Amino acid sequence: MADEQTGAMAGEPTARHPAEGDPGLVLVFAPDLDAVPSVVPLAPGSVVLGREPPRGGVALRLSSVSRVHARVTRKGEGVTVHDLGSRNGIFVRGVRVEDAELRPGDDVRIGDALFVYAARGAKLHVGSRIDGANDPPYPYAELACGPVTRRAFDELVPIAASDLPVLVHGETGTGKELVAHAVHAASRRRGPLRALNCAAIPSSLVESELFGAKKGAFTGADRDRPGIVRSADGGTLFLDEIGDLAPEVQPKLLRLLESNEILPVGEVSAERVDVRIVCATHANLAELVAAKKFRADLYARIRGHVLVLPPLRDRKEDLLRLVRVLLARLGRETTTTSVAFMMALGRHDWPYNVRELLTVLRRAVALAPPGTMLDVEHLPAELLAAPAPERTAAPRASGEDEKPPAPSADELRRALEEHGGNVAALARLYRRDRALVHRWLKQHAIEPEDYRR
Repeated sequence: MADEQTGAMAGEPTARHPAEGDPGLVLVFAPDLDAVPSVVPLAPGSVVLGREPPRGGVALRLSSVSRVHARVTRKGEGVTVHDLGSRNGIFVRGVRVEDAELRPGDDVRIGDALFVYAARGAKLHVGSRIDGANDPPYPYAELACGPVTRRAFDELVPIAASDLPVLVHGETGTGKELVAHAVHAASRRRGPLRALNCAAIPSSLVESELFGAKKGAFTGADRDRPGIVRSADGGTLFLDEIGDLAPEVQPKLLRLLESNEILPVGEVSAERVDVRIVCATHANLAELVAAKKFRADLYARIRGHVLVLPPLRDRKEDLLRLVRVLLARLGRETTTTSVAFMMALGRHDWPYNVRELLTVLRRAVALAPPGTMLDVEHLPAELLAAPAPERTAAPRASGEDEKPPAPSADELRRALEEHGGNVAALARLYRRDRALVHRWLKQHAIEPEDYRR
C-alpha cells in the first residue's frame, strides 16, 4: 500500500489513506499465512526479523527465512533494511541488497515472504488475513480488498441510501463499474442499473443515446427511441468516462441532475424520471473545467460523493484476495499457485490494474491443465523481466554493477551441482530473482531436486 496515490493530479481528489498508526511492512504473500504476521509495525528504533529472532523481534516461521534474517530500522522519517548474513538474502524491488532505504510502495522480500512498505496506516492490517478468510461479509458487491480499500466501500452504504450523485476517480481497470454496482445494490432501488461509456459513442449520437429521440427527429430515426436514462427510471445510471461527454450534451445532463427531467431529441415537452447518477473518470476534471472543456456547474453537481480507487500497484496487499476471487470466477477455485508465481505477481506494477491481472490469470489457466499448479512458466515474459536499476536502493561495490549474462543449460547444471540444487544460491550467483531462475530451469527441463544432496 503506497503512501499516496501515484499520478494524482492538481485540483483532483487524491486517494485517502488513514493517518493513524506507525509505518510498517504489510504482507503481500507468504506460502503459510499462519507463519507470518499480516503487518510488521515499525516503531522508532530497530526490529529484527527471522525464523527465531531475539526477544522483541518479529518471527517469520518459514523454512526459507534464516534464524536471524534482517534488521529494519526507523529513524525519523527514514526506514532502512539490512541483511544480517541470511542464507537467502533480502530483495528490494526485486534486487538483492545488503542495505536499502525504503520508499513508500517498495516491495521487500525476506525468504518466501513478500511485504510492501507503507509509510502510514499499516496498523489497520493487524489481524487481517491477506487471503480474505476473516473479511466481514459485504452484501452489495463481490469485493476483494484489504482494510484500507474496504473502508471506502463501507462509506458507500449510507451514501447509497441518499440521492447524492457519486463520482469515481480511478485509472483504467481499477473497477469503477464495480462501485456503480455496489451503490445500486446498497440503494435498494427497484429499477435497473444501466451503463453508458461516454467515450465509446460518437458525440453526434450521445444525446439520443442518453435522452432518447422522437421518430423522424433526425436521419435514421425510423422509430421512437427511449434512451438509456428512461430505461434506468427507478434505478441507477452509470456514466463512464464522463470527462468525454460532448459539451453540447452537458447542459441537458445538468438539467437531469437538478430537476429530474429529460427532453428527448425532437420532443417539445420534458419528461420526469427518477434516476440515481454514478459517474466515473480517469481524467482530471478540474483541468477540463479550467480549460472550458467541462462545465463548472456540472462538475460541482456530480461531486456529491467522491471516491478514489487506488491503482493495484498501491494496494498489493489485496493481490492474493484478487487472485483467489478471479480464479474462482474462471472456474478454477481449487487451483494452487507456486511461490515463484506469486512473487512474480507481487513484483509487477500492474499498469492496467485488475483488468490486466484478470488477463494474466486467464492466460495462465489456459496454459495449465486442470489440477496443475500455476507456475512461472504460465506467466508472460514481461512479468519476469529484470527490475529497473533505478529502484535498487543501495549501491554495490565496484565491479558488481553488471549482472552476469543468462546462463546456458550446462552452466545451470554445473551451478546446481556445485550448490546442491539450491535455487536461491543460483539467484544470488546470477543476481536475478528466483522467479527468473525457475523460468530458466523450466525452459531447459532441469529439475533442481535431482541435484539436492
